[in-house]
Amino acid sequence: MNLNYSDEQNLLRDSVSRFCTSDYDFETRMKSVNSDSGFSKEHWKLFADLGWLAVPFDEELGGLGGDVLDLSILFEEFGKSIVVEPYLANVVLAGGVLKRSGFDKKDEYLSSIVSGEKQFSLANYEPEKGYNLENIETALDDKGLLNGSKSTVLNAPNADYFIVFSKKVDDFCFSLVSKNTEGLTIKSYKTYDGFVSGELTFKDCKPEAVIQEKDALNNLEEVIKDAIVCISAEAIGAMEKCYRLTIEYTQQREQFGSPLSKFQALQHRMVDMFMETEYTKSFLLKVLATEDKDEKTKLIYGLKNQISKSGKLVGEEAVQLHGGMGVTEEMSVGHYLKRLMVIANIFGSSDFYLQKYINS
Repeated sequence: MNLNYSDEQNLLRDSVSRFCTSDYDFETRMKSVNSDSGFSKEHWKLFADLGWLAVPFDEELGGLGGDVLDLSILFEEFGKSIVVEPYLANVVLAGGVLKRSGFDKKDEYLSSIVSGEKQFSLANYEPEKGYNLENIETALDDKGLLNGSKSTVLNAPNADYFIVFSKKVDDFCFSLVSKNTEGLTIKSYKTYDGFVSGELTFKDCKPEAVIQEKDALNNLEEVIKDAIVCISAEAIGAMEKCYRLTIEYTQQREQFGSPLSKFQALQHRMVDMFMETEYTKSFLLKVLATEDKDEKTKLIYGLKNQISKSGKLVGEEAVQLHGGMGVTEEMSVGHYLKRLMVIANIFGSSDFYLQKYINS
Protein backbone atom coordinates (compact mmCIF):
# COMPACT_ATOMS: atom_id res chain seq x y z
CA MET A 1 0.00 0.00 0.00
CA ASN A 2 1.28 3.45 -0.92
CA LEU A 3 0.23 5.85 1.83
CA ASN A 4 2.19 8.83 0.52
CA TYR A 5 0.35 11.86 -0.83
CA SER A 6 1.43 13.40 -4.13
CA ASP A 7 2.75 16.95 -4.41
CA GLU A 8 -0.59 18.02 -5.93
CA GLN A 9 -2.52 16.49 -3.04
CA ASN A 10 -0.29 18.21 -0.49
CA LEU A 11 -0.86 21.51 -2.30
CA LEU A 12 -4.62 20.93 -2.13
CA ARG A 13 -4.41 20.26 1.61
CA ASP A 14 -2.30 23.36 2.17
CA SER A 15 -4.71 25.50 0.14
CA VAL A 16 -7.78 24.37 2.10
CA SER A 17 -5.94 24.55 5.42
CA ARG A 18 -4.85 28.15 4.77
CA PHE A 19 -8.41 29.16 3.90
CA CYS A 20 -9.86 27.54 7.03
CA THR A 21 -7.18 29.07 9.24
CA SER A 22 -7.22 32.61 7.87
CA ASP A 23 -10.75 33.10 6.50
CA TYR A 24 -13.00 30.64 8.33
CA ASP A 25 -12.79 31.17 12.06
CA PHE A 26 -15.66 30.18 14.35
CA GLU A 27 -17.32 33.60 14.25
CA THR A 28 -17.27 33.61 10.42
CA ARG A 29 -18.80 30.14 10.37
CA MET A 30 -21.62 31.18 12.69
CA LYS A 31 -22.44 34.14 10.47
CA SER A 32 -22.87 31.70 7.58
CA VAL A 33 -24.95 29.33 9.71
CA ASN A 34 -27.28 32.14 10.76
CA SER A 35 -27.66 33.61 7.25
CA ASP A 36 -30.79 33.08 5.14
CA SER A 37 -29.13 30.47 2.92
CA GLY A 38 -27.19 28.76 5.71
CA PHE A 39 -23.85 29.26 3.96
CA SER A 40 -21.70 32.02 2.47
CA LYS A 41 -22.23 32.62 -1.25
CA GLU A 42 -18.93 34.54 -1.30
CA HIS A 43 -17.12 31.50 0.04
CA TRP A 44 -18.88 29.27 -2.49
CA LYS A 45 -17.66 31.50 -5.33
CA LEU A 46 -14.18 31.35 -3.84
CA PHE A 47 -14.37 27.53 -3.78
CA ALA A 48 -15.16 27.64 -7.51
CA ASP A 49 -12.38 30.14 -8.27
CA LEU A 50 -9.84 28.01 -6.38
CA GLY A 51 -10.91 24.92 -8.31
CA TRP A 52 -12.16 22.98 -5.29
CA LEU A 53 -15.58 22.35 -6.87
CA ALA A 54 -13.77 20.78 -9.83
CA VAL A 55 -11.78 18.19 -7.88
CA PRO A 56 -13.63 14.94 -8.81
CA PHE A 57 -14.67 15.83 -12.37
CA ASP A 58 -13.04 15.20 -15.75
CA GLU A 59 -10.55 17.69 -17.11
CA GLU A 60 -12.72 18.20 -20.20
CA LEU A 61 -15.24 19.95 -17.93
CA GLY A 62 -12.62 22.13 -16.33
CA GLY A 63 -12.24 19.54 -13.57
CA LEU A 64 -9.09 18.22 -11.95
CA GLY A 65 -9.72 14.52 -12.58
CA GLY A 66 -9.42 13.66 -8.90
CA ASP A 67 -10.88 10.75 -6.97
CA VAL A 68 -12.23 9.99 -3.51
CA LEU A 69 -8.71 10.23 -2.03
CA ASP A 70 -8.49 13.86 -3.15
CA LEU A 71 -11.96 14.51 -1.75
CA SER A 72 -10.98 12.99 1.60
CA ILE A 73 -8.08 15.44 1.88
CA LEU A 74 -10.42 18.35 1.31
CA PHE A 75 -13.06 17.05 3.73
CA GLU A 76 -10.58 16.40 6.52
CA GLU A 77 -9.60 20.07 6.43
CA PHE A 78 -13.27 21.10 6.22
CA GLY A 79 -13.94 19.07 9.35
CA LYS A 80 -11.41 21.04 11.38
CA SER A 81 -13.52 24.18 10.87
CA ILE A 82 -16.95 22.51 10.48
CA VAL A 83 -17.36 24.13 7.06
CA VAL A 84 -21.10 24.48 6.28
CA GLU A 85 -20.89 25.23 2.55
CA PRO A 86 -22.86 22.51 0.66
CA TYR A 87 -19.94 20.68 -0.94
CA LEU A 88 -21.24 17.24 0.01
CA ALA A 89 -24.68 17.87 -1.51
CA ASN A 90 -23.49 19.47 -4.74
CA VAL A 91 -20.19 17.88 -5.67
CA VAL A 92 -20.14 14.46 -3.99
CA LEU A 93 -23.81 13.42 -4.10
CA ALA A 94 -25.51 15.20 -7.01
CA GLY A 95 -22.28 15.56 -8.98
CA GLY A 96 -21.40 11.94 -8.27
CA VAL A 97 -24.68 10.72 -9.76
CA LEU A 98 -24.41 12.98 -12.81
CA LYS A 99 -20.84 12.05 -13.71
CA ARG A 100 -21.63 8.31 -13.55
CA SER A 101 -24.81 8.61 -15.62
CA GLY A 102 -25.20 8.34 -19.37
CA PHE A 103 -27.19 11.57 -19.54
CA ASP A 104 -26.38 13.32 -22.82
CA LYS A 105 -26.50 16.79 -21.25
CA LYS A 106 -24.59 15.92 -18.09
CA ASP A 107 -21.54 17.99 -19.12
CA GLU A 108 -23.67 21.12 -19.17
CA TYR A 109 -24.98 20.54 -15.65
CA LEU A 110 -21.63 19.41 -14.27
CA SER A 111 -20.04 22.56 -15.66
CA SER A 112 -22.58 24.62 -13.72
CA ILE A 113 -21.53 22.81 -10.53
CA VAL A 114 -17.83 23.37 -11.24
CA SER A 115 -18.41 27.08 -11.86
CA GLY A 116 -20.61 27.41 -8.78
CA GLU A 117 -23.45 28.90 -10.84
CA LYS A 118 -26.08 26.31 -9.94
CA GLN A 119 -26.92 24.35 -6.80
CA PHE A 120 -27.98 20.69 -6.84
CA SER A 121 -29.36 18.23 -4.30
CA LEU A 122 -29.78 14.47 -4.36
CA ALA A 123 -33.17 13.23 -3.16
CA ASN A 124 -33.18 9.50 -2.43
CA TYR A 125 -34.26 8.73 1.16
CA GLU A 126 -37.93 8.66 2.12
CA PRO A 127 -39.86 9.15 5.39
CA GLU A 128 -40.08 6.04 7.59
CA LYS A 129 -38.31 3.88 4.99
CA GLY A 130 -35.03 3.36 6.82
CA TYR A 131 -31.56 3.38 5.27
CA ASN A 132 -31.93 0.67 2.60
CA LEU A 133 -31.50 2.54 -0.67
CA GLU A 134 -33.97 0.41 -2.62
CA ASN A 135 -36.74 0.82 -0.02
CA ILE A 136 -38.66 3.63 -1.74
CA GLU A 137 -42.19 4.34 -2.98
CA THR A 138 -41.70 7.47 -5.10
CA ALA A 139 -42.39 6.51 -8.71
CA LEU A 140 -42.22 7.85 -12.25
CA ASP A 141 -45.34 6.60 -14.02
CA ASP A 142 -45.87 5.68 -17.68
CA LYS A 143 -46.97 9.28 -18.38
CA GLY A 144 -43.62 10.58 -17.15
CA LEU A 145 -45.09 12.12 -13.98
CA LEU A 146 -43.36 11.89 -10.60
CA ASN A 147 -45.29 11.22 -7.40
CA GLY A 148 -44.08 10.62 -3.86
CA SER A 149 -41.96 12.26 -1.16
CA LYS A 150 -38.33 12.53 -0.08
CA SER A 151 -36.81 13.34 3.30
CA THR A 152 -33.45 14.64 4.55
CA VAL A 153 -32.59 16.25 1.22
CA LEU A 154 -29.32 18.04 1.94
CA ASN A 155 -29.16 21.66 0.76
CA ALA A 156 -32.79 21.50 -0.42
CA PRO A 157 -33.60 25.19 0.30
CA ASN A 158 -30.78 26.34 -2.01
CA ALA A 159 -31.06 23.79 -4.81
CA ASP A 160 -31.86 24.91 -8.34
CA TYR A 161 -32.26 21.27 -9.37
CA PHE A 162 -33.03 18.01 -7.60
CA ILE A 163 -31.78 14.63 -8.75
CA VAL A 164 -34.58 12.31 -7.68
CA PHE A 165 -34.18 8.56 -7.21
CA SER A 166 -37.44 6.75 -7.90
CA LYS A 167 -39.07 3.61 -9.21
CA LYS A 168 -39.94 3.23 -12.88
CA VAL A 169 -41.91 0.13 -13.86
CA ASP A 170 -39.84 -2.74 -12.41
CA ASP A 171 -36.56 -0.84 -12.05
CA PHE A 172 -35.14 2.39 -10.65
CA CYS A 173 -34.22 5.68 -12.30
CA PHE A 174 -32.88 9.18 -11.68
CA SER A 175 -34.85 12.23 -12.79
CA LEU A 176 -33.81 15.86 -12.99
CA VAL A 177 -36.42 18.16 -11.41
CA SER A 178 -36.23 21.96 -11.34
CA LYS A 179 -37.11 23.76 -8.12
CA ASN A 180 -39.82 25.64 -10.07
CA THR A 181 -41.55 22.50 -11.34
CA GLU A 182 -45.31 22.55 -10.89
CA GLY A 183 -46.45 20.10 -8.23
CA LEU A 184 -43.20 20.23 -6.22
CA THR A 185 -43.43 21.31 -2.58
CA ILE A 186 -40.29 22.05 -0.56
CA LYS A 187 -40.29 22.20 3.25
CA SER A 188 -36.99 23.60 4.49
CA TYR A 189 -35.37 23.35 7.92
CA LYS A 190 -32.07 23.63 9.77
CA THR A 191 -30.49 20.43 11.02
CA TYR A 192 -29.10 19.82 14.50
CA ASP A 193 -25.58 20.78 13.38
CA GLY A 194 -26.54 24.07 11.70
CA PHE A 195 -26.68 22.80 8.12
CA VAL A 196 -29.77 23.17 5.90
CA SER A 197 -31.97 20.35 4.66
CA GLY A 198 -35.53 19.77 3.52
CA GLU A 199 -38.42 17.50 2.62
CA LEU A 200 -39.84 17.25 -0.89
CA THR A 201 -43.32 16.25 -2.02
CA PHE A 202 -44.04 15.46 -5.68
CA LYS A 203 -47.57 15.54 -7.07
CA ASP A 204 -47.73 14.85 -10.79
CA CYS A 205 -44.38 16.57 -11.34
CA LYS A 206 -42.94 16.57 -14.85
CA PRO A 207 -39.14 16.14 -14.68
CA GLU A 208 -36.94 18.05 -17.09
CA ALA A 209 -35.23 14.81 -18.02
CA VAL A 210 -34.66 11.21 -17.00
CA ILE A 211 -30.94 11.08 -16.27
CA GLN A 212 -30.47 7.34 -15.91
CA GLU A 213 -32.62 4.24 -16.09
CA LYS A 214 -30.29 1.22 -16.19
CA ASP A 215 -28.05 0.58 -13.18
CA ALA A 216 -29.46 3.55 -11.26
CA LEU A 217 -29.37 1.67 -7.96
CA ASN A 218 -25.75 0.64 -8.51
CA ASN A 219 -24.90 4.26 -9.33
CA LEU A 220 -26.52 5.42 -6.09
CA GLU A 221 -24.69 2.79 -4.03
CA GLU A 222 -21.33 3.93 -5.42
CA VAL A 223 -22.12 7.58 -4.72
CA ILE A 224 -23.15 6.84 -1.13
CA LYS A 225 -19.91 4.90 -0.56
CA ASP A 226 -17.90 7.90 -1.76
CA ALA A 227 -19.97 10.15 0.50
CA ILE A 228 -19.27 7.91 3.51
CA VAL A 229 -15.53 8.19 2.88
CA CYS A 230 -15.87 11.98 2.65
CA ILE A 231 -17.85 12.44 5.86
CA SER A 232 -15.51 10.02 7.63
CA ALA A 233 -12.58 12.22 6.66
CA GLU A 234 -14.57 15.24 7.83
CA ALA A 235 -15.24 13.54 11.16
CA ILE A 236 -11.54 12.78 11.60
CA GLY A 237 -10.73 16.45 11.06
CA ALA A 238 -13.37 17.43 13.62
CA MET A 239 -12.11 14.82 16.12
CA GLU A 240 -8.55 16.07 15.77
CA LYS A 241 -9.68 19.64 16.41
CA CYS A 242 -11.70 18.47 19.43
CA TYR A 243 -8.77 16.98 21.27
CA ARG A 244 -6.50 19.91 20.37
CA LEU A 245 -9.07 22.38 21.72
CA THR A 246 -9.42 20.23 24.84
CA ILE A 247 -5.68 20.12 25.47
CA GLU A 248 -5.47 23.89 25.02
CA TYR A 249 -8.39 24.48 27.39
CA THR A 250 -7.10 22.16 30.14
CA GLN A 251 -3.68 23.79 29.98
CA GLN A 252 -5.25 27.19 30.67
CA ARG A 253 -7.92 26.21 33.20
CA GLU A 254 -6.71 25.79 36.79
CA GLN A 255 -8.11 23.84 39.71
CA PHE A 256 -6.52 23.51 43.17
CA GLY A 257 -3.66 25.71 41.96
CA SER A 258 -2.70 23.52 38.99
CA PRO A 259 -3.74 23.37 35.32
CA LEU A 260 -6.34 20.70 34.61
CA SER A 261 -3.90 19.16 32.14
CA LYS A 262 -1.70 18.09 35.07
CA PHE A 263 -4.34 15.74 36.50
CA GLN A 264 -3.55 12.18 35.50
CA ALA A 265 -7.17 11.05 35.19
CA LEU A 266 -7.83 13.83 32.64
CA GLN A 267 -4.59 13.06 30.82
CA HIS A 268 -5.79 9.48 30.35
CA ARG A 269 -9.07 10.69 28.89
CA MET A 270 -7.29 12.99 26.45
CA VAL A 271 -4.97 10.17 25.42
CA ASP A 272 -8.07 8.07 24.72
CA MET A 273 -9.39 10.87 22.50
CA PHE A 274 -6.09 10.96 20.62
CA MET A 275 -5.96 7.17 20.20
CA GLU A 276 -9.54 6.97 18.91
CA THR A 277 -8.76 9.67 16.35
CA GLU A 278 -5.53 8.05 15.17
CA TYR A 279 -7.08 4.59 14.94
CA THR A 280 -9.98 5.93 12.89
CA LYS A 281 -7.58 7.81 10.63
CA SER A 282 -5.66 4.57 10.05
CA PHE A 283 -8.95 2.86 9.17
CA LEU A 284 -9.66 5.57 6.59
CA LEU A 285 -6.18 5.18 5.08
CA LYS A 286 -6.76 1.42 4.84
CA VAL A 287 -9.97 2.07 2.90
CA LEU A 288 -8.27 4.54 0.56
CA ALA A 289 -5.32 2.21 -0.09
CA THR A 290 -7.45 -0.88 -0.83
CA GLU A 291 -7.94 -1.60 -4.53
CA ASP A 292 -10.12 -4.72 -4.47
CA LYS A 293 -13.70 -3.50 -4.94
CA ASP A 294 -15.43 -6.03 -2.68
CA GLU A 295 -12.91 -5.64 0.12
CA LYS A 296 -13.08 -1.87 -0.17
CA THR A 297 -16.87 -1.93 0.09
CA LYS A 298 -16.71 -4.03 3.24
CA LEU A 299 -14.10 -1.73 4.76
CA ILE A 300 -16.26 1.32 4.01
CA TYR A 301 -19.11 -0.28 5.97
CA GLY A 302 -16.72 -0.90 8.85
CA LEU A 303 -15.38 2.65 8.62
CA LYS A 304 -18.87 4.11 8.96
CA ASN A 305 -19.46 2.01 12.07
CA GLN A 306 -16.12 3.10 13.52
CA ILE A 307 -16.69 6.78 12.74
CA SER A 308 -20.10 6.68 14.41
CA LYS A 309 -18.68 5.30 17.66
CA SER A 310 -15.36 7.15 17.81
CA GLY A 311 -16.77 10.51 16.72
CA LYS A 312 -19.40 10.37 19.44
CA LEU A 313 -16.84 9.39 22.08
CA VAL A 314 -14.32 12.09 21.17
CA GLY A 315 -16.96 14.82 20.84
CA GLU A 316 -18.60 13.94 24.16
CA GLU A 317 -15.26 13.79 25.99
CA ALA A 318 -14.29 17.19 24.59
CA VAL A 319 -17.52 18.77 25.83
CA GLN A 320 -17.28 17.09 29.24
CA LEU A 321 -13.68 18.18 29.77
CA HIS A 322 -14.69 21.74 28.91
CA GLY A 323 -17.31 21.58 31.67
CA GLY A 324 -20.33 23.86 31.51
CA MET A 325 -18.59 26.06 28.92
CA GLY A 326 -18.66 23.18 26.47
CA VAL A 327 -22.42 23.32 25.93
CA THR A 328 -22.66 27.06 25.28
CA GLU A 329 -23.36 28.44 21.80
CA GLU A 330 -20.38 30.77 22.12
CA MET A 331 -17.82 27.96 22.42
CA SER A 332 -17.01 25.96 19.31
CA VAL A 333 -16.48 22.56 20.92
CA GLY A 334 -20.22 21.93 21.34
CA HIS A 335 -20.74 22.56 17.63
CA TYR A 336 -18.12 19.95 16.80
CA LEU A 337 -20.05 17.43 18.89
CA LYS A 338 -23.28 18.28 17.06
CA ARG A 339 -21.66 17.74 13.68
CA LEU A 340 -20.10 14.46 14.81
CA MET A 341 -23.48 13.24 16.06
CA VAL A 342 -25.07 14.00 12.69
CA ILE A 343 -22.23 12.27 10.82
CA ALA A 344 -22.78 9.23 13.08
CA ASN A 345 -26.28 8.79 11.64
CA ILE A 346 -26.26 10.27 8.17
CA PHE A 347 -26.60 7.58 5.46
CA GLY A 348 -27.16 5.01 8.20
CA SER A 349 -26.50 4.32 11.88
CA SER A 350 -23.53 2.44 13.34
CA ASP A 351 -25.68 -0.68 13.87
CA PHE A 352 -26.93 -0.55 10.29
CA TYR A 353 -23.40 -0.54 8.89
CA LEU A 354 -22.13 -3.07 11.39
CA GLN A 355 -24.74 -5.49 10.04
CA LYS A 356 -23.78 -4.68 6.45
CA TYR A 357 -20.13 -5.30 7.35
CA ILE A 358 -20.99 -8.68 8.89
CA ASN A 359 -23.09 -9.70 5.89
CA SER A 360 -20.66 -8.56 3.20
